[in-house]
Amino acid sequence: MNLYAQQGYGKGDKLHKGIAGNFLDGVLLSPRDEKTVRMKEFIQDIQTNFPDTQLLFDPQFYYSLYIDATSKNLNECDYYPGNIKLSSLRSLRKLHEIALKSLEYQEQLGLNSLVSPNILVPNFSDRQAQIALSLSEEAAQIANDKGKELYVSLIFSENALNESRNVNDFLNELTTLDVKGYYITIDRKTTNYDQGFESETALVNLLTLIYSLSEINEYEVIMGYSDIIGLLYSAVGASGFGTGWFNSSRKFTVQQRILPSSGGRLPRERYTSTPLLNTLLVSELDSIQTQFTRNGYNLDDILSTSSYEHIIKAGQSPSDTWSRGISHLQHWSSLKNATETIFNDPDDISARLDDLEDHITTAAAKYKLLSNLPIQLEKTSQGLHLNTWLNALKSFRDLHRV
Repeated sequence: MNLYAQQGYGKGDKLHKGIAGNFLDGVLLSPRDEKTVRMKEFIQDIQTNFPDTQLLFDPQFYYSLYIDATSKNLNECDYYPGNIKLSSLRSLRKLHEIALKSLEYQEQLGLNSLVSPNILVPNFSDRQAQIALSLSEEAAQIANDKGKELYVSLIFSENALNESRNVNDFLNELTTLDVKGYYITIDRKTTNYDQGFESETALVNLLTLIYSLSEINEYEVIMGYSDIIGLLYSAVGASGFGTGWFNSSRKFTVQQRILPSSGGRLPRERYTSTPLLNTLLVSELDSIQTQFTRNGYNLDDILSTSSYEHIIKAGQSPSDTWSRGISHLQHWSSLKNATETIFNDPDDISARLDDLEDHITTAAAKYKLLSNLPIQLEKTSQGLHLNTWLNALKSFRDLHRV
């Protein structure tokens, strides 16, 4: 199970540290957040020094349909058309041209595996869904002619997952494509940084889509902007998932990623607890340590297994030694270790689901302990998502008998 860095603004040496530390198996490249010259230099550097690292390029063509999109460096990419109207995507000839330019651009960057461009689908019964399929078909044919591996990029609204019949109809179309795999991004309903899913039905349908593409039809499925919930996706068959260093690159929303930002303060420093399957504010971890010490509990019970746990323990309080520059590396390290330690038999889906359910149940018990102590946790730090995860997994298992 692979962990990918979801590239965002201000990469600095973050990616090199994550790759060198063996926390990252790959990078999901963002042309919006990197100038072409620097992107090419980075690709050559990684291919030379870390040849086993998988690099996939997200064309981010979907920005072009938003008149006020903050496209940034996309405007210097020769395949990116700037703002266009949906009506301009009617002809197969135009879709062929868009796909060809995007794939040729990726070839010029020196990438071995290519990713198709696509548009955001608000509902699988809408016109955009048919355009997305046609664009994927054109890209698949071009990649086959070139003898290149292709991942079809899919980006769709979380709301689209509520209509089970439409999801299944769309899924049937996807399974006809002769491609290596799928790179899937969900436009989430809320910008809050959390691990929840508002609708259990939507989550079950998403898990079904991943399962059908990966386990049943043997495509490779990579889930973008997934964060800790990516462990659920891995359990049902995804080969990997991506997460970044800012909250906006851990969860995709049109408001945060495409439309102009309204500004705001820097996010507060967080700590990733894989025993809790969540992140905590470091100030909250200070309170937990105080209460655990008073009541004879061991803080290690909620700390992750990562390369940075010695830092969180180095001061009198966790916040004494923590920093934003450490937190994203600890996040990657913890998630990578979780993909390797939670699943005892990674080749058996039933075993993976058993292991994950056990881990979720244990996390819920740890949260129960915290609730009995005088500790105030913000809503996003609470374990509210765990029950949704468990219910969705149960429904998924009953539906597919796994």
